[in-house]
Amino acid sequence: MARPIDLCLAETVAADLGVPADPHVERCVSSASGAIAALCGRDFARATVTEFPVGYGRPYVLLSRPPLVEVIRVVEGGEMLDTTAYTIAGDLAAGGLLYRLAGVWPATAHVGGLVTLTVDSHQGHPGALAVTYTGGWVTPGQVALDATTGPVTLPAELEEAAILEACALYRGRGRDADVSGESLGDWSVSYRERSAGQRLASPRAELLVTPHILRRAS
Repeated sequence: MARPIDLCLAETVAADLGVPADPHVERCVSSASGAIAALCGRDFARATVTEFPVGYGRPYVLLSRPPLVEVIRVVEGGEMLDTTAYTIAGDLAAGGLLYRLAGVWPATAHVGGLVTLTVDSHQGHPGALAVTYTGGWVTPGQVALDATTGPVTLPAELEEAAILEACALYRGRGRDADVSGESLGDWSVSYRERSAGQRLASPRAELLVTPHILRRAS
């Protein structure tokens, strides 16, 4: 069964592999989609979430689920800001940036996994800045589960990367990824070794997703 995080469909991967769309293919699709999301440091599926972003006292904050579709509310220090105080217009939405039209956002940071009021504080203050918004793309998995969420808006290169990665995972089942060659009598086969730093099973998939890696301050 499809999952909302799925960046491609099991039927598509199965057709490329020439096999039935069985549960193993479905697992490969979800595993590939999860691996791509982890590499890119972001969730791709459209959803409405509440996030406690890092501000660092700048006029913009980076939200983790671009593109931004709608900002529902922004709460700062327990007070809801008027919608005229910020914007995601133009290229801001595509980049996941929430821009403050006057002044700057509070000097919040991530320290030890917590949102803090200052970079040097280790006391968590999730109420300092909270943004509730809808963001992300409509994935093939979401449309497969509910056609009314369509059409798919996920970029084609991300879907293609998920297909390539799922196929690579399927073909690599039960094989030692570190083995570069095997032989038995007159029979022999060689496997491609991963290059240094390669995180996905498919190097072509990794190239396709690289532009979508979300860069953020730690």
